[in-house]
Amino acid sequence: MSIPASTRFLATALAVIVLLFSLWQMTIAIVKLQTVSQNIYQLQTQPTGIIKINPEQWVIIAGSHGAAGASLQARLRATSRSADVSLTRVEIQPPDNNAIEEVRATAQVSGEIKAIAKFIYQLESQNPALIIERVRISKGSTNQLDLDLMLLARMSKRGEQ
Repeated sequence: MSIPASTRFLATALAVIVLLFSLWQMTIAIVKLQTVSQNIYQLQTQPTGIIKINPEQWVIIAGSHGAAGASLQARLRATSRSADVSLTRVEIQPPDNNAIEEVRATAQVSGEIKAIAKFIYQLESQNPALIIERVRISKGSTNQLDLDLMLLARMSKRGEQ
């Protein structure tokens, strides 16, 4: 008894499809294995020494609390201009005897939602690092937000790095 040619062709085509699918799956597995191996190698070959940190990335270097406050105020004004928001008030808080290396400021800002988001992003992503301790958001006029911020910056007096 002989098998019709069309049935043999379909069986052969099905076998080829199964073989190609298996090869494709094996290729994907090999690529994933190579990627994992490369990542492991990169982790193992990273230097283990201590990376020197530039203090200017983390602190405002100034001669006094007042100078650090002025630097923080200038940064807030420059950031508000570049983000196209209205900075209506900046107030540097007096130094706290328990935290003499900290400079705190309160600020009020208003602007469109995208501009406010840009302002906050720029504050948090620029050096030296600022910490937004508190933010109060209220809706202003159409498409406007009003923010009341409490910011914290670390300071280091010149020569105490």
